Amino acid sequence: MTIMSETGPRFSAGRVRSALVITATVFAVGTIALIWFAAVPWGPLVCPAIDPPPRNCFAADRMGTAVITTAVVLVLFISTVFLAASRHRTLRPFAVAGLITLLLAPIVSYLAVAWLPGFPLA
Repeated sequence: MTIMSETGPRFSAGRVRSALVITATVFAVGTIALIWFAAVPWGPLVCPAIDPPPRNCFAADRMGTAVITTAVVLVLFISTVFLAASRHRTLRPFAVAGLITLLLAPIVSYLAVAWLPGFPLA
């Protein structure tokens, strides 16, 4: 199906689906990379000088939060791609909402992994 404008066809539904899937993939991969290459190794910028330090000051404890955050991003990505790839036009607003959530995911996931109290995996 082609969306028509005054000057003729602008973009097809297939292009919209492809753009949604590609953008969702880029942001999901970028968010997961941010979690594991920035939030887990570095964590918060400053840890208070108290004894014992907060749980988020230990990289091992940030890993538990990172695993959960990665799983949430993957579920969001898979559902967004499924909705975007669907041929039902009624599902497209949900795919766009999932994409907007994926656009916010890098900020929320970094703050969650770096600053929330973590827990050890084992």
